[in-house]
Amino acid sequence: MESHYLPGPVSLPISLLEIILFVVSMLFLFEVGGRYRLWVGSFLLVFVACSIASRFWPPPKFDLPTTPISVRASPREDPSKANFVWSSRYRVRFWLHIFPVRKYGLLHDRAVEENILTVDDFIQPNSLDDSDLCLVHGRGYLYRLYFLGITRLGLLNGENPITINSLKKLKTACGGTYLACKIALEQGLGMNLCGGFHHAFPCREAGFCHLNDMAVAIRKLQMQRAIDRAMVIDCDVHQGNGTAAIFAKDDSVFTFSIHQEDLYPHPKAIGDYDISLDSNLKVDDGTYLEKLKVLQELIKDHRPDLIIYLAGADPFAEDRLGGFLLSKEGLMARDAYILGLCNKLKIPTAIVLGGGYARNTADTVEVHLNTIRVVTRLLENPELEKVASHYNRRY
Repeated sequence: MESHYLPGPVSLPISLLEIILFVVSMLFLFEVGGRYRLWVGSFLLVFVACSIASRFWPPPKFDLPTTPISVRASPREDPSKANFVWSSRYRVRFWLHIFPVRKYGLLHDRAVEENILTVDDFIQPNSLDDSDLCLVHGRGYLYRLYFLGITRLGLLNGENPITINSLKKLKTACGGTYLACKIALEQGLGMNLCGGFHHAFPCREAGFCHLNDMAVAIRKLQMQRAIDRAMVIDCDVHQGNGTAAIFAKDDSVFTFSIHQEDLYPHPKAIGDYDISLDSNLKVDDGTYLEKLKVLQELIKDHRPDLIIYLAGADPFAEDRLGGFLLSKEGLMARDAYILGLCNKLKIPTAIVLGGGYARNTADTVEVHLNTIRVVTRLLENPELEKVASHYNRRY
């Protein structure tokens, strides 16, 4: 069944880490002996208090500038014609988590080894600084992330562990998505071989996501007057609740999501257009692609200056965290349909990866690699609609 969600009760924003540290601080203050017990206990208690308070730190208020929009985006530092964004910082070693971070390195290497892309097809992004991140995220929340990363307490941060190296990677990924958007505005298509962290809220992390790269990129481009209106097409198997919440009261950004209903997050946020499909429907290639046909009218109605397409790999049938039954060919057809449609309507489009948790990481990499294949063929072929129909003819 399809359904729309109403907001549920708000749970106390406290993680397993904060509970553990609170208990430890009490032990140091009242039980554990030693000359440093008061100092350590007080330090931990203050950290817990500040950590929880950061979740309630008011999110930044963004007002769309009233100055006239620029004819084009501000020039890039590197005027390369490369369409793909990649950084060696994406190679973060964090093997014990269910999120397969090594897929970023594997994807880059396979694209080069199979001659799908060359080193000249890539451009290096710069990390975004805190002033850019604070267009979306609360400053108190950023301080909390730095503290967790520097002290290694981030390894205890529940389902959302973080280290200082992974935080650097996330800031670079935000820069990568922003750069992919600028490339799209100049050349029609840009792709970041990372990004799509759509569960991150302004003042808290969620669902393996700490910084919402798509929201930051949109806000930065709006602030620069490169765009007025944007659209996020989220095809991850999980709803992008963070993205939907960030833009909930903003008519300049339209959020579309097609996702599994009986799956994280619970409750769902309310986006501008949500297609929630229960896994009992056994959602296969044909069903999924049929549902996407609504996009043409949605894009025409919203008239975005830019689209960010989250090409999630987790609708794949062998994904461990999803319940959809899409094949690799069906996901490739999805990419071709959406990107072909955006080209037909002449909307610049930036692509980010999103999630993917197949039992064999090579399958997740293959799904993402197929997205790259579609993008490269669309870039090579001026008649993009024919390319899209090539993948969709069986459906």
